[in-house]
Amino acid sequence: MPQQVVQSVHCSIEMAKSFLACISTHPYVIVCGAKSELALTKIASSLKIENIRFREFREPDIGNQLTAIATEPIYGEYRKFFKKFQLLK
Repeated sequence: MPQQVVQSVHCSIEMAKSFLACISTHPYVIVCGAKSELALTKIASSLKIENIRFREFREPDIGNQLTAIATEPIYGEYRKFFKKFQLLK
């Protein structure tokens, strides 16, 4: 679990460089867990379908494996997409 948090932070930094310059309020932050790289890949596909922008983080130390995804700040109706995910405990 500690490694999941580290990967999430890496990805959040990449997301912030891409998306946060255009917002005026500080977004809420939630961290959800995924059981595998395949699960993350499926989430990424679903995000594309929902037109939710995101950034992936791939860890060079483990063969460029997908380890985290961070979305743009989410508001309004888009929040419903995330209700199905379990918060990282």
